[in-house]
Amino acid sequence: MPISFWRHFAESEFTDASQEPAVLDINLQGHRDYYQAVDVDFAKTMLDGYFPYPFRGVTDPKDVEQLKKLSPLDEDDPWIRGQVELAKQQEDLAGDRPVFITVFSPLILLKWALIEHYVEPLLLSDQLFADLYEQDSQLVSHVLGVIAKDLTKVVTALKKETGITGIFYSTQSIQDQRLDNHEFFDQVMEPIDISVQDEINHQFEINILHICGFDGATNHLEWFTNYPLQVINWATLVDHYSLAEGKKLFGDRVVLGGIDNSVKGVLYARSKEEIQQEVRRLIDEAGKQGVILGADCTVPRDIPYEHLQWAIEEAHRY
Repeated sequence: MPISFWRHFAESEFTDASQEPAVLDINLQGHRDYYQAVDVDFAKTMLDGYFPYPFRGVTDPKDVEQLKKLSPLDEDDPWIRGQVELAKQQEDLAGDRPVFITVFSPLILLKWALIEHYVEPLLLSDQLFADLYEQDSQLVSHVLGVIAKDLTKVVTALKKETGITGIFYSTQSIQDQRLDNHEFFDQVMEPIDISVQDEINHQFEINILHICGFDGATNHLEWFTNYPLQVINWATLVDHYSLAEGKKLFGDRVVLGGIDNSVKGVLYARSKEEIQQEVRRLIDEAGKQGVILGADCTVPRDIPYEHLQWAIEEAHRY
């Protein structure tokens, strides 16, 4: 039974590598130490240093008038080149493991640019995104399209210049009731997401869709069934779909996850026997065909690595 976990290594994953390049050394050293300590079956690497999209030509993405000045990124833009170089080094550190590189959706990149991270609440970004959309929906849709095309440039460069296995595409519904509806999803979010995913599938054969439930975010999982990636990962506890139920919902595609990633979850807070019992329960529930075990999202920075090893050992043994 394949199993993997991933975590951040920088103190703040939202640190901008263009302003604090030392974050890249922290990123790489963290991955190096992690893969020496934890025997994951595949590497899903972290993008710490490149979470912030650069918004060329824009001084304040919260300002509608400023957003009108957004320019697409050149193919040799440092934000694109930096991700490719980071991926090459992460690939080396992963050894012979399959490697999946993170790509965040255009909606996530835009909304994250609207707050000061670790100062303001993360979900405030959704409220501010909805405010922007109410001011000028056509402009916001245009900006999302520009970001989407820039992400396809990243994906193309990763395929051309690295030997990675595929892409881990992270997306999430807007957590604001004004836009948390099927109309916005159908007309704006889904077309934008799929435009990037189509290029991902064009470049790579195996890719992972991450429907993110981090920090209490919820998603209508049934809305995402048209998304075309091959492996599906979501917050099983938050979105109330077990691995077995999600596997059925997504047409028997491969599913990934199942284990609570929070500090209150079994993996972080319980004993070896309780962790291994949870692994056995998940395998009994979901079966071994088309199932990869892992966490619902990123595990905490201070999780004891032996807890991860306990889960891995049991998945491989059971």
